[in-house]
Amino acid sequence: MADERFGELDGLRGLAALGVVVYHLTVAYDTVVVGAPPPAFRAPWGEYGVELFFLISGFVILLTARRAHRPSDFVISRLSRLYPTYWLGLAVTLVVVLTSGLFPVPSPATVAANLTMVQRWALVENVDPVYWTLAVEMQFYVGVWLLLLLARRLGTRTVLVATGAWVGVALVVAVLAAPHSHGLDPQVVATPWKVLLNVSLAAYAPLFATGCLAFLARRGEVSFRWPLGAAVAAVVVTLLVRGSTQAVATVVVCALFLAVVARPRTPVLTAAPVRWLGLRSYSLYVCHTAIGYLVVRTLTGALGRDLAMVAALVAVLVAAAVLHEVGEVRGTRAAKAALLAVRGRVALRR
Repeated sequence: MADERFGELDGLRGLAALGVVVYHLTVAYDTVVVGAPPPAFRAPWGEYGVELFFLISGFVILLTARRAHRPSDFVISRLSRLYPTYWLGLAVTLVVVLTSGLFPVPSPATVAANLTMVQRWALVENVDPVYWTLAVEMQFYVGVWLLLLLARRLGTRTVLVATGAWVGVALVVAVLAAPHSHGLDPQVVATPWKVLLNVSLAAYAPLFATGCLAFLARRGEVSFRWPLGAAVAAVVVTLLVRGSTQAVATVVVCALFLAVVARPRTPVLTAAPVRWLGLRSYSLYVCHTAIGYLVVRTLTGALGRDLAMVAALVAVLVAAAVLHEVGEVRGTRAAKAALLAVRGRVALRR
């Protein structure tokens, strides 16, 4: 197939982001505001939108890396795409944190670490709990960049060898770590095992690999047995490291993703509202927690929990639209121009 990013993945990402938002408003909110009136429904399944993000990233990032003429092109595309929006979202979150009393106030050192987006690497607390996934994504990007430095071009064989090795390491680490992490909240896993799991990305490597291999399969470079095998590995690793409930969810998420990739088109995912949501999914993800929780807490007394959640959903969608325009469109454009200028100056000095 053509070397194009197809719109269904934008729509799928948008639905994944919406699921995460609904999960936070209906489930996770109650762990922050203890004693809040219960909602009419809860959506615990929404948290598994994160796994869908990782699958989609594997597909899209391999496409992006293949388009790069040199490794620095890939770096510039990722930095300019992620950081302007992230920093704006962090600023909004800090304003809410400092004025609302909803979350513990972070220390200046914690805020400084969070500016890097990779504070998870140093086991530093996230200002917003959702930021952990961004550090995981960034770790994947670093791996792709290193592979570009080594191989220059990510051909079929290179991708198969790299993903196969990574999945193999993930399975070994999962077997070793299972007695120390199975069924436990990641926050209470002993530090040595947490570091091993974080460095190897054992819990998520097969998801990224499945996405990469699905890209190859959609292009006809390999059969769909390859991403299917990686998806099976993802389920096994999840079962070992996290538990059976999460493993079942991984089965569902991987099946949904592979079904979309295998189909020539899935019109519902390219419908205008879904596509709109997908194009703003990153902005929605980085700003929804603090704004959403603040709106729910503020309006629950007057409107009740359910209407307050509806108002919060509207508020975070509006915030995401603004953040998308300022951060993802204008900020990315400015950051990319600045980084290209820096690269040009460095090249002239050599």
